[in-house]
Amino acid sequence: MGASFIVMVEALIDVTGLACRLGRRSLISGVTFTLRPGEVIGLVGANGGGKTTTLRMLAGLLPIDAGVGHVLGARVEDRGRPWRQLGYMTQKTSLYPELSVRENLRFRCEVFRLSGSSAVIDASVAEFGLEPVIHRRSAHLSGGWAKRVQFAATTIHAPRLLLLDEPTAGLDAVTRRELWRWIETRAAAGCGVVISTHDLAEAERLKRIIYYHDGLARSECAPCDLLAAAGTTSLEAAIVKLAGRP
Repeated sequence: MGASFIVMVEALIDVTGLACRLGRRSLISGVTFTLRPGEVIGLVGANGGGKTTTLRMLAGLLPIDAGVGHVLGARVEDRGRPWRQLGYMTQKTSLYPELSVRENLRFRCEVFRLSGSSAVIDASVAEFGLEPVIHRRSAHLSGGWAKRVQFAATTIHAPRLLLLDEPTAGLDAVTRRELWRWIETRAAAGCGVVISTHDLAEAERLKRIIYYHDGLARSECAPCDLLAAAGTTSLEAAIVKLAGRP
């Protein structure tokens, strides 16, 4: 009988007890989870709960005041990241308003030193359906088009890890569905995704979430576990109940 082997895939994120402070005020504490290639984890909870702070810590943009771990193989407390393997999409549009869509994508290609940038841009334009706005200045894009372009710019270098901050906020149902399809396609190809969302119907489709309340990241769980803990039938009702609100 042959020997069996278990192959352990190296985690993209493996952190324990991360915390960040602003002066004497705690912004977030208790961030503990592991993310492997192909996994998607959601961050849910009220505004100001620490979701964006968590993403910025993971991206190396904020100092770590407590906790240990690694992101893309780099020690999280060092704030150093192999940034060419990381894609971070902020809540606010990070496009240059005076540049056209194509010029914004070309700029990202130059930042990441991508060879064959014209072909890379053409492939991104085709995937995200950007042909109608490719020559339009970013300042003149609608919110939905701007989100499409921003997602294209965030993923144009095929990062191993995506950090997405409210990527579907303000989108119509069709564009929101398409964005989730793009996320799931990348996860299926081995990309790890951390996504914060206020759309709890979206969060219910995920296998794993972290619930934020009063500046504390609760232990990760499946959405159904949170429903069971709160004794509710919807994630929205569960979060409201657990927050102690009527």
